[in-house]
Amino acid sequence: MPNRLASPASTALRRRLRRTGALVVGGSVLASVAFTHLSFIAFGTVDYAGTMVAATVIPLVVASLAFGWIAALTLRLDASRRELEWLAMTDPLTGLANRRAALARLGDWSDTPIALAIADIDFFKRVNDRLGHDGGDASLVHFAKMLTRLLPEGWLIARIGGEEFLIAAPTPDFASFAARIEALRVSVAETPLITPAGPYQLTASFGLAARGSGEAPDRLITRADTALYAAKQAGRNRTERAA
Repeated sequence: MPNRLASPASTALRRRLRRTGALVVGGSVLASVAFTHLSFIAFGTVDYAGTMVAATVIPLVVASLAFGWIAALTLRLDASRRELEWLAMTDPLTGLANRRAALARLGDWSDTPIALAIADIDFFKRVNDRLGHDGGDASLVHFAKMLTRLLPEGWLIARIGGEEFLIAAPTPDFASFAARIEALRVSVAETPLITPAGPYQLTASFGLAARGSGEAPDRLITRADTALYAAKQAGRNRTERAA
């Protein structure tokens, strides 16, 4: 996952704050100098130069410190806001997108052909029973890392609940997508989870669907989920395509 605290939004905010700060500080200095100069014209003074220096330096320092404090608070609030946004759209265990983020991304592809798969780790309860809940969490992280390592950049990969994951690609080439998912299934079966008690063999089942014309994301997911159920019923560790 990219560093969520170093986003373009933060960079743009910093630029706006620098510009605003320059205007505030510069305006404060000019206003102070102008007011002091007019005071001398009206009342006169014995030390015009020294007073004008003070009229420049004092607002420069005070305005700089005040705006610096305001800018620091603004940046902290912006970082907190983006942190909350990241947490709302991210699965905390695996670092993948969560269901909410996945649906939002699929919505962004409203006019795009989509190939989608729902993946489920086989016999996950057995994993928890044998390895404990820490081992179950480790298996989810292991599976998530394999997805991100083996699938192309730009594909949507999300954990949408429990041991269930969603994979989607904006492509009309469903055959190539299915071949890539099958290769992934084989790799998962051939790459055991390393535990303190030794290697543990994991497998996963996949249900695949291609979006029909005008099909809503929820309907597409339901069809892929039905294909996943068929894969489970047929013996697990396999891929099935939706009708």
